[in-house]
Amino acid sequence: MPTPQPSFGPRVRRLADRLSAQYHTAISPQYDQGRRSWTLRWYDGPTAASVRAALGRAEPEHAAVLVRRDVSTRALALAAIRETRAGAMHRFVGSWGQRYHLEQLLVDRADPDRPEGPREAAMLERLLTAATEGGRWSAPDESRAFELVARHGIAWLLPADRLAGPDDRDGLALRPLEYLTARYATGVHRTAWETALATLPLRTAVAAAQADPEPVPDAARAALALLPDLRAQLAGELDRAQEQLARAAHS
Repeated sequence: MPTPQPSFGPRVRRLADRLSAQYHTAISPQYDQGRRSWTLRWYDGPTAASVRAALGRAEPEHAAVLVRRDVSTRALALAAIRETRAGAMHRFVGSWGQRYHLEQLLVDRADPDRPEGPREAAMLERLLTAATEGGRWSAPDESRAFELVARHGIAWLLPADRLAGPDDRDGLALRPLEYLTARYATGVHRTAWETALATLPLRTAVAAAQADPEPVPDAARAALALLPDLRAQLAGELDRAQEQLARAAHS
């Protein structure tokens, strides 16, 4: 494979411009004098495999161009939120170990800095703000972001502690079961909520609100909203018990 020379630069730059427009990502060509090679570099956006495949479909000399995608602090912080919720975040291996784990996780993910929906976007922005120390132009510290997630979990990143109403369509407020979990969960249930947003069992959540001697109005409203689901759950359990006992009685 021929080694691209500096004079190849104009074509590489045109190639970078075309790929930038194709993937809506700023892709920059860089020439390494020591290695006598051109590299296309960018943050987040398409995977390296996608760009490499695009080069393979282009002119033959483009196959000699190297590609390198870096991931931003934003992408790593978002991955930390998702991995923590999935129970797969390596919490005690240090920031470099966490970074390596998350980078490997994102290799095959396009646009790793892009949240899925308003709730995840709000959680990400809250984490990045908390991980930023200094003046107005300071950047978030990824090690600080990892530390915050490892120490406090992710429930504190939820954008609101209010109960969602019928007009809440963006997922920023807490749904009834989430609200009761955030208010009443203790022990392992509290840990599961804080780290993975795992909610209480339906019956446990409603019972906690019922046992509260002075529930706040939103807690009462949340429990009331869950009663139809609880009624259906209990009816299903009774139906299954009846079937099981009836078979035993006639065996």
